[in-house]
Amino acid sequence: MKQSAAVARKYALALFNAAKQRGDLDAVSADLMSLRDLYQADPRFRNFLLAPDVTDDRKQQFVAAVLGGKLKPLSREFLGLLLTKGRFSMLEAAASHFEQLVEAERGIVRVRATTAVALTDANRTQLTASLMALTGHKVLLAEDVDPRILGGVVVHVGGKIIDGSVKAALAELRESLLSAPLHA
Repeated sequence: MKQSAAVARKYALALFNAAKQRGDLDAVSADLMSLRDLYQADPRFRNFLLAPDVTDDRKQQFVAAVLGGKLKPLSREFLGLLLTKGRFSMLEAAASHFEQLVEAERGIVRVRATTAVALTDANRTQLTASLMALTGHKVLLAEDVDPRILGGVVVHVGGKIIDGSVKAALAELRESLLSAPLHA
């Protein structure tokens, strides 16, 4: 699994560099996200292009007929390369890595915020502004609701967790009370 993820990253990086060099980053990004969505949503599309008994030529003809005019040339070349090399199963992973590279290029960081109740528009705006100030990047905020945190917010940014939940504060208070010496 680690090896296939590394290979998908290499494919994504090569595509990213080529798209950036050609000035097609936005268009190729849109193509790749559309292909990923199609891969996930249509099992017939996915299964046909993954079928070992279907020749590469038939797969290429299918792609040209169905998607030919809808994709930028670089996107078609990339899809053709994945098919020819037997790496079409890496499309999702390559698309995800490509998306991360594009976001990094644009100074965007993905953040997941978990709150006990849904954020209001004002809370969302304030949280996003605070996270932008903290990270120094534009923030793409994803939200989760988990009543078990009781209140506050738990933020996942990169590999870090900032736990500002009431549950965590109560657990910390409990630990400090239990570790405090008793005086008679």
